[in-house]
Amino acid sequence: MITTHTRKRIDVLVDAPLCDWLVERAASAGIAHHSILPVESGLGRAGAWRDEGFGTVAKKMFVALSNREKVGALLELLAPDIEHYGLVVAVYDVEVVRGERF
Repeated sequence: MITTHTRKRIDVLVDAPLCDWLVERAASAGIAHHSILPVESGLGRAGAWRDEGFGTVAKKMFVALSNREKVGALLELLAPDIEHYGLVVAVYDVEVVRGERF
């Protein structure tokens, strides 16, 4: 049987122009590995939106797996800017194989 390890996953929905800023914050928290995924459309408090390049700001999803301490450090770094930038942040436990990598 394969052994799994509990780690944290953090997802951050962010405006595309802020991706470099977010990656820098993650690196400062010790999270060097991540993925940035395109987000095509959604529905939020301001209504429906679609990334069609006409008057909308493209959105991306930052996804990273790490340990509790590093994800906690990233949350502390993001806390002052969550409302200002309208970040949507989700953190949850996941089971990973090769836990030493995260």
